[in-house]
Amino acid sequence: MTDTMSTGAHVEPSRGMPREVLIVRHPQVQANVEGRFVGTGESPFTELGERQCAALADYIAAWKPTAIHSSPRRRALAVAELTAKVSGVEVHVDDDLAEIDFGAAEGLTYEEAKIAGVDIDLLGGPPESAPFRDGETWRAFAARIDAAAERIETCGPRIAVVAHGGVVRSLISHWLGLPDKAAWRFAVPNASVATMTLWDGTGTLRTFGIEVLSGEADVVENDSHLA
Repeated sequence: MTDTMSTGAHVEPSRGMPREVLIVRHPQVQANVEGRFVGTGESPFTELGERQCAALADYIAAWKPTAIHSSPRRRALAVAELTAKVSGVEVHVDDDLAEIDFGAAEGLTYEEAKIAGVDIDLLGGPPESAPFRDGETWRAFAARIDAAAERIETCGPRIAVVAHGGVVRSLISHWLGLPDKAAWRFAVPNASVATMTLWDGTGTLRTFGIEVLSGEADVVENDSHLA
């Protein structure tokens, strides 16, 4: 975990004290509009995404976080860095908060992936299998999300997390004690936030799916599981 901005010493809350967590999905990018899988790659903000970036930064800053954790991907990190400028709170860039590796589906739409013979299985398969051919396995993705969650829990009392659809789902499932694959049952729009209260690693979901600046009519319906 690398600090991109530091404003002073951090004091971990006492064991048994609650942590409040704000979990944010990044703004709309071009890949979302086109319905493309973008995990390890990057995609630029749309005009709406640029507005969502500013709105999210103001929203997170108003929530008054004591720490900000971010995926290293630019679509998430841009929000975290802008929030840091507004709030003066340090940003922790955590590689484990990156989106799942979509493997052979990277950069493709669902239909393009199917035409190319890329099998996609979001709801089945053993832990050793990959939901996307040549991509990250269920076990590997869950392991790094669990590791990121444990680090986040040490940085209370109020932690903002800026990441991706798959990561948001998986963090919520982790803290609610749900099976890993239950994560794909959550619809997570771009620029949406959820809040949780954690007690020693066990979470209570307070709010979910609040869109800070809602999307436009031309956003594809299935973009909720991409990027």
